[in-house]
Amino acid sequence: MRKGVGNLLVLCGAAVLVVTAVSCSSVLALDPVVTSYRNADFDKAYERLALMEDEYLAKQGPLLYALDAGMLSHYSGKWDDSNRHLDLAERLIREHYTESLSANVSSYLINDLERPYQGEDYEDIYANLFKSLNYVHQGEPESALVEVRRFAEKQQLLQDSYDRLFASVEAAGRNSAHIPLDARISIRFSSSALGNWLGMVVSRDIGEKEQARFFGEQVRMAFEKQRSLYPFGLPRTVDRDEARLGDGTCRVNVIAFTGLAPVKEEVVDRFWIADNTYVKIALPRMVARPTRVASAEVLLGNGRSFLLEPIEDIGAIAMEAFRLRRSYIESKTVIRSVLKTTGTMFIDAATGSMAANANSREEANRIEFYGALFSFASRIFSEASEQADVRISHFYPDRAWVGGIDLMPGVYEARVIYRDRSGSVIGEKRLGDVVVSPRRVNLWESVWPW
Repeated sequence: MRKGVGNLLVLCGAAVLVVTAVSCSSVLALDPVVTSYRNADFDKAYERLALMEDEYLAKQGPLLYALDAGMLSHYSGKWDDSNRHLDLAERLIREHYTESLSANVSSYLINDLERPYQGEDYEDIYANLFKSLNYVHQGEPESALVEVRRFAEKQQLLQDSYDRLFASVEAAGRNSAHIPLDARISIRFSSSALGNWLGMVVSRDIGEKEQARFFGEQVRMAFEKQRSLYPFGLPRTVDRDEARLGDGTCRVNVIAFTGLAPVKEEVVDRFWIADNTYVKIALPRMVARPTRVASAEVLLGNGRSFLLEPIEDIGAIAMEAFRLRRSYIESKTVIRSVLKTTGTMFIDAATGSMAANANSREEANRIEFYGALFSFASRIFSEASEQADVRISHFYPDRAWVGGIDLMPGVYEARVIYRDRSGSVIGEKRLGDVVVSPRRVNLWESVWPW
């Protein structure tokens, strides 16, 4: 019987060590970076992020840093830097998706923070869109179209990837916890109006008429078939944007990004299954950070102006893409939490049985003492280790706006005025002196952080 007590001591010590070693995502103080971003000082925001690179990598890993650096360098007009960071982000997402078996096992036993951050689906998809814009600004339209096509391909692969994920979770539920799961849902986001609009504009300006027409039809279909994600009307500029003009003028387009995409927070529920035993469920929830911009207008130095209209609610698409992942996370979390609680209940039952069969009252007391200690350690482990993975990048935009105007070749001064719902001006962003030429993609870009 002493051997049983010794085993309890060993197990108890091991549990305490595991509790102290449970990893969690360290809080990262990004306030100086966010402040610069909110002040529309994107250069300063990128500089401040670069200064804290070592701390960022140590606390949240290379993928999140690559995503944040990729976006801030894009807003700063550092197209090479942005592509370098976003290329790395794409590679890390692929590598983390095919993560090691040991990391996956740990995530089932402890929490999802045990494995490297894998990226949200919208982060992966929209990385290609911003890479495409980088190439447009660098004068490489063919490379821009490659990224548009990759953007579309990733959307088509979304459901297939979740079919595999749900299959693995269901197998784990049957084999480990005997928990019936029915988590299969479908994604409503299958085609991006913004991605196709960008493909249409680039194709138009390099003379690919049929390709521009195809992308234009895809824009219209995105609005027609995904009304829950596109509750606003088709931008009026779309019909005019499709064809290249033949009267000596150029079709000039502006794309603007406003606000910030959602972040995550932890939501915890506890379900009592006995007088002194509960199951803790900790899940991530997306929290919207909607833009304050209700309208945007482009003013030219020659007195002409035109409105921008919303074409994509990136925040809503981020929430929709997360809806699939959360269903998978919820199923996995339930399995893991129940297994932890079952382990605690087994300890309690084993302690009672061993104490009842002890050779003396003294030995029974020892068994009950160490059993209670181990049970307490097990409960602490379950409580401390069950944490939601709330890691996410910080600087993807919330909404995209587009518009267009016909202009003669030349150099133009332009600025974008942003207004709230009351019509009050909440921001102004100068585009500078921009060139209009029939030998380039005439696409200007603006960003407003609110």
